Amino acid sequence: MTATTPLPPTVPALSKQLDSAFPLAGLPDPGTREALLGRLHQHYVSYMAGPEDFARIPRLNADPDIRAIEERWLDWEDAQVDLGDLPQTGAAFRDWFLTTAADHTQPEFCDYLAKEASLEEMAMFFMGEELVDSKFDDLMAMVQIGTEGHTKLTIAENYWDEMGEGKIEGVHTRMFEHSAVYMRARLDEAGVDRGRLRCPEAFENACLLLMYGIHRHLNPRALGAMGVLEQSASPRFQAMVDGCDRLGVPSDVIDYQRVHVHVDADHGAEWFQGVFVPLVDRSPQLLREISIGVATRVRVANAYYRRIWSVMRELTDH
Repeated sequence: MTATTPLPPTVPALSKQLDSAFPLAGLPDPGTREALLGRLHQHYVSYMAGPEDFARIPRLNADPDIRAIEERWLDWEDAQVDLGDLPQTGAAFRDWFLTTAADHTQPEFCDYLAKEASLEEMAMFFMGEELVDSKFDDLMAMVQIGTEGHTKLTIAENYWDEMGEGKIEGVHTRMFEHSAVYMRARLDEAGVDRGRLRCPEAFENACLLLMYGIHRHLNPRALGAMGVLEQSASPRFQAMVDGCDRLGVPSDVIDYQRVHVHVDADHGAEWFQGVFVPLVDRSPQLLREISIGVATRVRVANAYYRRIWSVMRELTDH
């Protein structure tokens, strides 16, 4: 796709919204962008419904509106990537990836979480993370489809970790939901409107991984995006643990975050060796797609962390 991907003829009413949300020049309109990305998020999550809801799962890209939003958004994201900054060889990928991941650890934000954030601010951050973390095990399962050899085994091992190594109480999404229930209640008790989290950056952060995971042709980008997430997440989890300990949050509420301090550090190293190393030398096109996934995830997530930090601080400013 290119930045000139035409709209399907059945969706002329979307044209103005798409131009506003993903302009070829100028700044996007946040309200329109949030509305379209929120619609995409609802659509993507519906693909992950359980088997009992099979009749309600939408057919892939059958909705012309969804197809138009996806194509325009993907074109817009691709236009933000400077292809000249991407590694051109597998040998160059290692240093580029590790440097990119290291620059994505958000040290100032992590320091704020650990040392200054109030309980309501921390709870708001947990709710923002729920858009991604609540579906992460399914995303991990989806990205292994079609892989082989060491790549498949590495993802399978990571998925086994997500499944609590066979113990239902250790399944990571269940652990996260326990955290979310506690934090959601704290916001409700404080009268904090969780609707503050409805912003384009939050939906963009969540939708990126969902889009990459759901669409098979974007699988290399999914591998890149999830790899840089795993590589860079440990400092944020440590900051969440430190901040919650400081605030007196019950220990069981942050079991998920505590486990991921070390799990994601291990997964990051394993992902590089087991997923990236076998793939980045196969073709320049594959290397390019993986690298675009890394770069786009970093750009989108950086914008998300800036925005959610602003939302958090508004709670104490008022």
